[in-house]
Amino acid sequence: MDLESVKSLGGIPQLLLLGVLILGASYYIVVLSRKYQARQSLIQQHGCKPLPRYPGWDPFFGIDVIYDAVRAAKRKTFLSEMITHYQRYGNTFSSRLTTYPVISTIEPENIKVVLSTNFKDFVVGTPRRRAFGPVMENSVLVADGTEWEHSRAFLRPSFSRSQVGDLATLETHVKHLINAIPTDGSTVDLSELFLRFTADVTTDFMFGESIRSLQHPEAFGRELTDACRIGQLGAEHRFRLGIFANLVPQREFYAAVQKVHTFIEYHVDNAIQQRRSRSGGAKSEGSDNGRYIFLDELVKTSDDRVVLRDQLLGIFLAGRDTTSALLSNLFFALARHPDVWKRLHKEISTLNGEKPTLDELKGLKYLTFCLNEALRLYPIVQGTSRVAIKDVVLPTGGGEDGRSPVLASAGTLVMFHFVALHKRKDLWGEDADDFRPERWQDEKASWKFLPFGGGPRNCIG
Repeated sequence: MDLESVKSLGGIPQLLLLGVLILGASYYIVVLSRKYQARQSLIQQHGCKPLPRYPGWDPFFGIDVIYDAVRAAKRKTFLSEMITHYQRYGNTFSSRLTTYPVISTIEPENIKVVLSTNFKDFVVGTPRRRAFGPVMENSVLVADGTEWEHSRAFLRPSFSRSQVGDLATLETHVKHLINAIPTDGSTVDLSELFLRFTADVTTDFMFGESIRSLQHPEAFGRELTDACRIGQLGAEHRFRLGIFANLVPQREFYAAVQKVHTFIEYHVDNAIQQRRSRSGGAKSEGSDNGRYIFLDELVKTSDDRVVLRDQLLGIFLAGRDTTSALLSNLFFALARHPDVWKRLHKEISTLNGEKPTLDELKGLKYLTFCLNEALRLYPIVQGTSRVAIKDVVLPTGGGEDGRSPVLASAGTLVMFHFVALHKRKDLWGEDADDFRPERWQDEKASWKFLPFGGGPRNCIG
């Protein structure tokens, strides 16, 4: 293009625009080239090798991977199929979830790098926020960066020993639980009672007043219980769909979320109104007769009902569902192992029917073994994920033998599945599928057992 041609297009401004476009394109190419060179240097420096790959036909959006995952979830075989994938493709393998390259791993050293050693190089990222956003967009569970740091710092004091160790309050709800169990030998669904028990305990801690659903089942009725379940399962479904999450009709999911929000907002609105109605000298110190109340403290930081609702909902679902699941899984195992039940009963009998202190509870070693074994076989958190924000080398998983380092490039979604990690026979022995609490006599804390995650973002309670 000569000068006359440029002038015919409007003169110097067009020439300037053309120069800017050329300069911008050149800069972009240089940046990409430098990133590529830096990445290749990192690969060579650490001896990174390719990963085994999940056999999919769609290399761009992983549509087939999404289809397989959604189908498995509907069949209720997602967890068993995930374990099979690790057995078939290796302890670390690659795939794709819509626009994200994915590394799935159950190697303890890889998980340690992501969750702890290189913690600042990974974030929860868009996949989880997109999935759980409609449920609790402002919760600490989906926050990143300074927002997460602020939320975590605020929540931490609420889970101190003095708060969590409030055994007097817990004793009240344990009595209600025992009273709800039939004494005539009839069959009872303990999982339903455990859900009500943990709902009562959690609301007592959060609101300063329990909903007492063990005594009054209508306080947390079947409709609300189902709404919680549909909301959580719907969020998991959205995670599997990735960028297509908002393109699929989800009327039942959004209706369930609205019901749960209404339940939490009722308590939030009451707390905000009470705080606003207090005069200067009568302000609450976050307690009721000296007792710590979580919501009273929370409203001191904000009067934004949506933010308060989301923070509360994250704590409520975590406190209610995880604890009830652990109790249900433990009794499921105990019912099938009378020898374990007998030994556990013998240990607890040393309390002579007296109310235990927190230290006495911690001193029940075999009870701890049973809880750990239930968490190992039936982890309440099946897995989690992080997104790399810079190139990071994972120590193992590459090459034909699966022992070479691998590169998790910036933008990679790294996923862990604890349900598969906890059943690796090379880590736990040939009886890894068996419920055997005695194995914990010799076990020490390590990255092969992660019932509550690990690193700075581990379970706060």
